[in-house]
Amino acid sequence: WLARLDSSRWLGHVKAALSTACLAAQCLDREDSKVLVHGAEGTDTTLLVTALAQLILDPSCRTMEGFQALLQREWIEAGHPFQLRCARSAAAHGRGKQEAPLFLLFLDCVWQLSRQFPLSLEFGEQLLLTLFDNAYASSYGTFLCNSERER
Repeated sequence: WLARLDSSRWLGHVKAALSTACLAAQCLDREDSKVLVHGAEGTDTTLLVTALAQLILDPSCRTMEGFQALLQREWIEAGHPFQLRCARSAAAHGRGKQEAPLFLLFLDCVWQLSRQFPLSLEFGEQLLLTLFDNAYASSYGTFLCNSERER
C-alpha cells in the first residue's frame, strides 16, 4: 500500500497544492500584492489553488455555510468538469483519459489543514467524506456534470 501511495506521488501533489495556495495567500495578505492564478484551462489547478487560498485567508470560508458557498462558487459555478475528472464510478469502465482527482486533492488538502489547525474549521472529516462520496456517486446530481449548462 505504501509503495503504491509513493509511486502515485499523491503526497507531493498535496504538498505542492498547499504550498502554492499558501504562497498566493501570503502575497495577498502580507505583501498586499495582486496574484494571477491560471492553469491550462482554468478549471483544475486554478480552482484548487484559489479555493485553498480563500480557505486560508477568509475565516467565513471556514464555516459550514461559507465552505458550501466556496464550493458552489469556486468549483461548481466556475465549471470544474466533475463528470470527466471523477469518471470512476459504478458505470465507468477502465480509466478515462481526462480522469484526474483534483476535487479529491482539494478535499485532502482541506483535511490536512484541519489536522494542522484543528480549531479553525467549523466542519469536520465527515463533511469531507460525504463530499468525496457524492463526487463519485452523487445522489443529488451536483457533481455529475461538467458545466452549469449540463446541470
